[in-house]
Amino acid sequence: MKSIAILKVGRDYGVVFLDLRIAGLKSRGERLEKPLDQLEAIHKDLLEIMPTLREMYYLDVALEDTASRKYIARLYTHGGVVYYVVLASPKNSLRSVLRHLKQQGWEPLVRIEKKSLRKVSETDFQ
Repeated sequence: MKSIAILKVGRDYGVVFLDLRIAGLKSRGERLEKPLDQLEAIHKDLLEIMPTLREMYYLDVALEDTASRKYIARLYTHGGVVYYVVLASPKNSLRSVLRHLKQQGWEPLVRIEKKSLRKVSETDFQ
């Protein structure tokens, strides 16, 4: 994953999926049988700093945008309310999605993007 964001939401399922749709993401209609290793690692780290997540159920959802870029979301819920969402993308494509979600009232807590390094040649210094 190159882009990861953790967001505070506090809305019910229907509103969360409507907000995601407004932000340009739609469900790919497939259930994720096996969570990604990176998502599990993030989950373990989050449990250490946010112990209240232990009491919450989580749901993994596969999403895509209008350009067919793939995303994965882990929704942390309790009592029908989604409190936190971890949104990840294999590309650096979260910036515009996060801007739209912020306009919908979602609060970004953390955003991490992995930058690609390119090989430097001698001509770059001339």
